[in-house]
Amino acid sequence: MAVRLDADIVSSLVGPDLARIGREHLDQGRVFELGTDDGGVVAIVLDSARKEFDVWVGVVNGALTGECDCDEDDAPLCSHAVAVTLAALEDGIPFTSVTEQDEDDDEERFAELAASLTFDQLVDLVARQAVADPDFADELMALAEPEED
Repeated sequence: MAVRLDADIVSSLVGPDLARIGREHLDQGRVFELGTDDGGVVAIVLDSARKEFDVWVGVVNGALTGECDCDEDDAPLCSHAVAVTLAALEDGIPFTSVTEQDEDDDEERFAELAASLTFDQLVDLVARQAVADPDFADELMALAEPEED
């Protein structure tokens, strides 16, 4: 589902100061390689010192969310994420709302799937996963070792 955003909505979400700085990044040509990814938008943004930051912005669980490798962590979105959001809006790139899955729900779903397998299917699956994933193999071996009293 596409989410309707515009510059005024972004400004009201982040405040006028952050919106202004994000706009400056964009107006000064510091947003590069704009593209879509995972329902959102990715880009590289240069700060005023010409340092590169990888940025992803999207709508997750109904909220505008950004991920950036900068140190601006006092707001939900940094100025680089605001710049990417504004760039996407100007280019007409739609945001698709993403709903994060709860890990407990995933574990319950996989437990139900595993319970539907035969014993032989389950043993084969575990053996193949242990060969493919050394961490899984270590965990399997630790679980299989008898506990010492």
